[in-house]
Amino acid sequence: MKKFLKDVLKKVHVLKMIGKNSSKFIEGISMDSKIVQSNMIFVAKKGKITDGHKFIMDAIQKGANTIICENSPFFIHKHITYVLVKNSMETLGIISSNFYDHPTKKIKLIGITGTNGKTSIATILHQLFSKIGEKNILISTMGIKILSEKYPTIHTTPNIIEINKYLNISIQKGCKYAFMEVSSHGISQKRIAGLLFKGGIFTNITHDHLDYHRSFDHYLSTKKLFFENLSKKAFALMNSDDENSYKIIKKISAKTYFYGLKKNSNFKIQILKENINGNQLLIDGHKVFTHLIGRFNIYNLLASYATAVLLEKNKDDILKKIKYIKPIKGRFEKFLSRSGIQIIVDYAHNPDGLKSIFNAIEIIKKDDEKLICVIGCGGNRDVKKRSLMGKIVYETCDISIFTSDNPRYEDINKIFNDMKNFKSHTKKKSILTFVRRKEAIQTAIKIAKKKDIILIAGKGHETYQEIKGIRYYFNDMEIAKDLLKTYDK
Repeated sequence: MKKFLKDVLKKVHVLKMIGKNSSKFIEGISMDSKIVQSNMIFVAKKGKITDGHKFIMDAIQKGANTIICENSPFFIHKHITYVLVKNSMETLGIISSNFYDHPTKKIKLIGITGTNGKTSIATILHQLFSKIGEKNILISTMGIKILSEKYPTIHTTPNIIEINKYLNISIQKGCKYAFMEVSSHGISQKRIAGLLFKGGIFTNITHDHLDYHRSFDHYLSTKKLFFENLSKKAFALMNSDDENSYKIIKKISAKTYFYGLKKNSNFKIQILKENINGNQLLIDGHKVFTHLIGRFNIYNLLASYATAVLLEKNKDDILKKIKYIKPIKGRFEKFLSRSGIQIIVDYAHNPDGLKSIFNAIEIIKKDDEKLICVIGCGGNRDVKKRSLMGKIVYETCDISIFTSDNPRYEDINKIFNDMKNFKSHTKKKSILTFVRRKEAIQTAIKIAKKKDIILIAGKGHETYQEIKGIRYYFNDMEIAKDLLKTYDK
């Protein structure tokens, strides 16, 4: 792909340009000097850990012909165009959209934000629209999926260059809809700058990411910022059962709709029957069966149904296809062993996520069945939630096994101590701790008897463990199934 620099810089507020040559060709954009190639723009941004301005010379040596920066460089290369701007990340959003032919003007982009449920709703919408014959792209934690083709991503919200690039590819493949997870980090770091959203969905907001956001109010105001930037032509679909919805919608321009189970809403759902195989529901007077389990998934399904209606899809078509929606990988993913041990793998990695999972298990668990939980907390992340999670597991489960999640650069024993730092009136056996996650899962399987439930929480769909900067292959469900071959009684 090639574009004139002057076209890529349209609508950019340029403070100063050094070495003007706006008729040169641009063949790509990068924030990473390591992957810069000939005739690319290198965008230097100040990060929390590193400052991209230090890598300007590296980028030029790799072939960058234009540098976007916030500070004037010490050395001016005569063949390079330097574009000084106030905010590199905001500029990156504009130039990425310009370079990839403004994809969000041609596709209906829906953003899903909240503490829990983002991946599930985005994935349900991708499945639902595919089943009603609407080509679409999914941008989620689990990767980017255009029609049935998958592309991997590193962050919950990929960088703005990737988003525009893949949206552009999806349009070329005939996609009319895009469903995208929007994390609070992505909003705060302006990783969605320059995107035009047709709608935004708010799932809920609870204790999470406070290592990054400093306070709950800051976390809430970051989510609110996403909805404040929606246009009058867009819609905001809010979870009416989360009281924070009403704080978020104050002074927003988008047309507001509500979905929920408890309070009066534009979109409501009634639960007729809940069990291990799925839920029988009543939506708009129609009986519908879904294989998705748990109250949290009923919210996710209702949000997806409401979004499809707001996007003017036929209600009958939507209702007919709901029963074909498959459970999402790593989200209350079940496996029944040969001897009847029930394994559940879930991504729950914050207090509210755990409560939702335990509520769902409570409905399916019988009195003579034990609940064994294997769980850890991520290193170098929100420390305050660790004791809350530890307490919830200890008080809810028959046997609590604490282990590693993604310890990153943190001492695992420090994480264990944080998880155990709670007071409880419940008197149970001591908490089992295993540094190695595989050993923790193995112990749970050894202890479990027929019909017992083992919940392996925290990592869900992830296929790695991050330890001291290295990602090792690790898949909870695969490990559990493999161990069951040996220990299944």
